[in-house]
Amino acid sequence: MPHSKAIFRRTSECETESWRDDIGGHVDWWTLFSADRTPTSGLTVGIAEVPVGAPRPARGHTHEQDEVYVFLSGSGEVVIDGESTVVTAGDAVFIPGNIEHMSVNTGMEPLRLLYFFAADSFTDIEYKFPGHS
Repeated sequence: MPHSKAIFRRTSECETESWRDDIGGHVDWWTLFSADRTPTSGLTVGIAEVPVGAPRPARGHTHEQDEVYVFLSGSGEVVIDGESTVVTAGDAVFIPGNIEHMSVNTGMEPLRLLYFFAADSFTDIEYKFPGHS
């Protein structure tokens, strides 16, 4: 269904969600657009941040949906199926669904990225952590 007006969101008005464990790693995120929170459909979009000094998870995660990262600030690595690529502000990556991936902060400031899923709602994304039940 087409939307009849623009919808503005501020990260400061979004709930801070986090993983802080050895499995998911250390990351905070703010979901900007998701059908379970906003009158939107077709895309789920948010900002994620990996803090300075966050421990590197042993493995990444997977989910069925394709995902795009656009790096806004900081520097780090994106590890996809075990292959690491250096990233910095202005870089972007398309990650196909069901491919193991993670972001690692290697810099001296938070690694901040915009993420996109072609999904109505963040609740549609089922994160799986290979090697963990």
